[in-house]
Amino acid sequence: MKLLIKGGHVVDPANGIDQIADIVIDGQKIIGVDLGLSDQTISGGAEIFDATGLVVCPGLIDMHVHLREPGLEAKEEIRTGSEAAAAGGFTAVACMPNTKPIVDNSIMVSGILERARREAAVHIHVIGALTKEQAGKELAEIGDMVQNGAVALSDDGHFVEDARVFQTGLSYASMFDIPVISHAEEESLAGEGCMHEGLVSTILGVKGRPAVAEEIAVARDILLAEYAKARLHIAHVSAAGAVELIRQAKRRGVKVTAEATPHHLSLTDEAVYGFNTATKVNPPLRSADHVRSLIDGLKDGTIDAIACDHAPHAPEEKDVEYRIAANGFTGLETSLGVILTALYHSKELTLNQIVQLMSVSPAAILGVTGGSLAPGATADITVFDPDKEWIVDSKHFYSKGKSTPFDGKTLKGKAVATVVAGQFVMKNGEVL
Repeated sequence: MKLLIKGGHVVDPANGIDQIADIVIDGQKIIGVDLGLSDQTISGGAEIFDATGLVVCPGLIDMHVHLREPGLEAKEEIRTGSEAAAAGGFTAVACMPNTKPIVDNSIMVSGILERARREAAVHIHVIGALTKEQAGKELAEIGDMVQNGAVALSDDGHFVEDARVFQTGLSYASMFDIPVISHAEEESLAGEGCMHEGLVSTILGVKGRPAVAEEIAVARDILLAEYAKARLHIAHVSAAGAVELIRQAKRRGVKVTAEATPHHLSLTDEAVYGFNTATKVNPPLRSADHVRSLIDGLKDGTIDAIACDHAPHAPEEKDVEYRIAANGFTGLETSLGVILTALYHSKELTLNQIVQLMSVSPAAILGVTGGSLAPGATADITVFDPDKEWIVDSKHFYSKGKSTPFDGKTLKGKAVATVVAGQFVMKNGEVL
């Protein structure tokens, strides 16, 4: 069966396309991107999707999500998390290993991929743990996990304090040319802090997590990656000093990449006034000067990708005192809207830059299929309306997680359709 996506504004940075065009899909593959393809396609009995006034781009890829399965299904499942991804315009996500049990062996990797093949609405990629039980003491079964499909390694949620273990892990990962993803925060400095250490934390009387805790960890990990000549990816960068450290490292040839989240790019620690636990996240929301540095890092290429760090929790984990609330919140269904609202409509980033950050670069960093609409490529496509205004209502999320700091806010820009391997998995806001 053929599909024609007709008359959309095609944004495909990998192939230098930024114009009105038609896209023809046959089965799972793209067979053409050009103007005036409709006549030849209609004769073949194609389904036609009118994309007039909409943006059509390579499928969005989020390289940092928590699907919680196995073991934590009260928070999220592969099925519900992948439906949330489809609703948000994502055709692929990479899931972190801090499940229960931890994804630190090949059987766990294979099990998640098999479950995803049966139940997921989008492509699922697996990130394996760097160390056993994410305890930071002994390397996990890296080779076996990679052979069974792991695309990266991470102890996300934990900083690997033992420098020797982390350096050995980097060296081992370099044998497979996969990145090690660092949750960079020196825990002895961050301690029991609940928010960014600064003026707002002082006013609220809340123990803070200083930016220097992140900056020191980023500096160490960059030096170890440089020493090991290995690929390092810094997750959820939030501190200005970390941005500058990554910038300097890139200039001297270190193989380091980085991501920032929609919430760190659009919110400041002032959102914590009122103690809404939906604003509690790790690393914490920081002050405006840090946000400005992150945006500048996106614009000059220091930060390579945008990833939402989708971290759903059960209601009882967030409906508690701020100090003891779980860190994180759901993000897949608001990610694109927040970025378009905060960065596109403010003229900080172009559509080309946003597609590069949310599709092309994540695919390249993880070494997975995607990020291109070239003929012959798998037909993973996102269609969105950059001007559609909508009010976030978490009660209607596909994700089990309903906590979000954007609840009730008006966003401008929303996914309209998601095509995975040539098939619609979401159309007009409804997951199919």
